[in-house]
Amino acid sequence: MMVLAVLAWVWVAFVHVRVALRLRMLPSSRLAELPGLSVLIPACNEQDTLAAALRSLLAVDYANLQIVLVNDRSSDATGDIMESLAAGDERVTVVHVQELPPGWLGKTHALQVASRQARGEWLLFSDADVHFEPDSLARAVSLAVTGDWDHLCLGPKIQGETFWEKIFTAFFCTAFFFRYRPDLVERPGPYYVGVGAFNLVRASVYRELGGHSAVAMQVLDDMELGRLIKGRGFRQSFVGGGQSVRVRWAVGLRGQIGVLEKNAFGGLGYSAAFALLASLITLIASVAPLWLLATGHIGWGLLGLLSMQACALASAPGLGSPRWAGIFFPLAGVLLVYIMLRSAWLCLRRGGIMWRGTFYSLEELRRAAP
Repeated sequence: MMVLAVLAWVWVAFVHVRVALRLRMLPSSRLAELPGLSVLIPACNEQDTLAAALRSLLAVDYANLQIVLVNDRSSDATGDIMESLAAGDERVTVVHVQELPPGWLGKTHALQVASRQARGEWLLFSDADVHFEPDSLARAVSLAVTGDWDHLCLGPKIQGETFWEKIFTAFFCTAFFFRYRPDLVERPGPYYVGVGAFNLVRASVYRELGGHSAVAMQVLDDMELGRLIKGRGFRQSFVGGGQSVRVRWAVGLRGQIGVLEKNAFGGLGYSAAFALLASLITLIASVAPLWLLATGHIGWGLLGLLSMQACALASAPGLGSPRWAGIFFPLAGVLLVYIMLRSAWLCLRRGGIMWRGTFYSLEELRRAAP
């Protein structure tokens, strides 16, 4: 079993290196004339990250830009910060949501509300903690237009500041790239992608799909939107954003655990059996190299650790994670197991998920699952 786990890591490393080599980075070129762009950002109780992120957005170099900010029932200063930054800037529209209608998650509803205000030919769905370089939007829209894409995702530079942020991000993205193969989403086939920090969608395509009403109860709304776009035959692409888009995904160990609390069980189809199976497989795969080293199978153990390290080395340039992160993949894998089990346990015990002060029942989440 442990040797098979190591062989699996060899395969993961091979695939991951291929993904890294194939993945294109956002080009520096930009069109002289750009179409209208609406950037849509929801926020619920995000006063700590909102101001700095919005200032970076307000500083971008894009002539035909509209920014729609949605204050989604915040109880902190989020709404006041939005109004303050929007004052005197005709590009910015602020919408305050007071109530959440039935059948919606807070974020998907906020984005649907924002889309009703959007005037641009292109819509960029992003988050309240994302930072943009001044030329990032112009370069991304230029690539989407010249490539005739309907949906363009940028992989952001993830700013990890603590040990746990650095190793877990590298491990999680290795798993993500292996599962979803962003290098293949341009081709016909089963692979699709969505990135919450940077989902750029042609407005006509978005509206043809029904907007976020099509993913109203999906906790992985960014991925589900990407699945729908690809499934309807529209053209999709993924490129690395380099330094043009940056985000600190979560803060510290507690943040890593909390940020996936609502998503992990949903990503496992809200199935307790699948959650247990996925956790067991992840645990075995994570500790196999160390187990083999401890039991005297030095060659196999080192092969597993070297494969993990190869994944980290391949991710480092685009992701911004440290090159040494692979050494600690066994630890990051155990953490992921804990997160998956915790997410499942909390959801089953509560009968649903509690997120940003709102409860969503497991019954309606399962009913809406794809």
